[in-house]
Amino acid sequence: MELQFVTLDVFTSTRLQGNPLAVVTVPASLKDALPHATKQKIAQEFNLSETVFLHEPPESELGAESPERHIDIFTAEREIPFAGHPTIGAAVLARYHLHPRAHTHTLVTKAGPIGLVAQPGNRIRAKIPHDTHLHARTLADVLGATGAEGVGLARDPEIRAAELAAPVFSVVKGMTFVLVRLASLEQLAKVSTSWRLDFDAVPLTRLRDEGPWGEGGLVMRYYYVDMGVGVGEGEEEGTRDIRARMVEPGFEDPATGSAASALAAYLSLKGEGGEEKEKEGRKFRVTQGVEMGRKSDISVETTTRRGADGSVELVDLWLGGTAVVVMKGSLTVDI
Repeated sequence: MELQFVTLDVFTSTRLQGNPLAVVTVPASLKDALPHATKQKIAQEFNLSETVFLHEPPESELGAESPERHIDIFTAEREIPFAGHPTIGAAVLARYHLHPRAHTHTLVTKAGPIGLVAQPGNRIRAKIPHDTHLHARTLADVLGATGAEGVGLARDPEIRAAELAAPVFSVVKGMTFVLVRLASLEQLAKVSTSWRLDFDAVPLTRLRDEGPWGEGGLVMRYYYVDMGVGVGEGEEEGTRDIRARMVEPGFEDPATGSAASALAAYLSLKGEGGEEKEKEGRKFRVTQGVEMGRKSDISVETTTRRGADGSVELVDLWLGGTAVVVMKGSLTVDI
């Protein structure tokens, strides 16, 4: 079986910046011939943070309006329900490169359908399905107030304290992040890929609340510094600028759209950066990958609604960015 693939650099308009992504297109005739295990091996072969399998519609529909594309997202280790840079990369490829006249406006993922809005400059604005949940426990609750020795926490006492106290937040079931807020860019620069914290190990299985939130999926640490409102280059008025790093597990990710979405959702639900209104919109610019020489620009927009009882509900979650094609080719697999 021969399949076509494209690699893109995502959350950037400059090649060899941003986050690399492989997208394998699967013709409709081969949809049932490509098993899950083979997809996993292909993802391992690419050995990128994620590989997407983009399912094409039947050939008879390729030249016509084809509003939906189904995608499967794999890391080198497992399939995941949602990830940010695969969503943006696959959307840019489908919308602007493969079949630009098909006007694809929805990607269907395991987390649900994602609405797409085309913007100038080959940018995509993606409406992210969300089912947010703030977990009751922190790392301090499962590791102790000072953290167990040798479990992969920071040696710097201030960063370690921030890790232990950080909120644990899910943006969808199966995608959970420990949101570690640091005080300065100097602290952010100290974050190390050698901090290997095994979230599958006991007692870390108790970190997430019981029920569907605690079943499978990924748990990762996301380190960030809140730079304030309107400080980024060319920022729109009211945009909150964030610098971030993802180094879990044992590698650095240049751009993590799911984590940026989770962080923006968490901050919005806390009411940071906005006035007390019945309905509130917020904009975030998350810059990631700077320390590893692959600068990525991620935009997130949220809308929240305040109920009569004072509770805050996340209404809309939009992830935005662009991508550039780097390589094209074909791969052959034996089925």
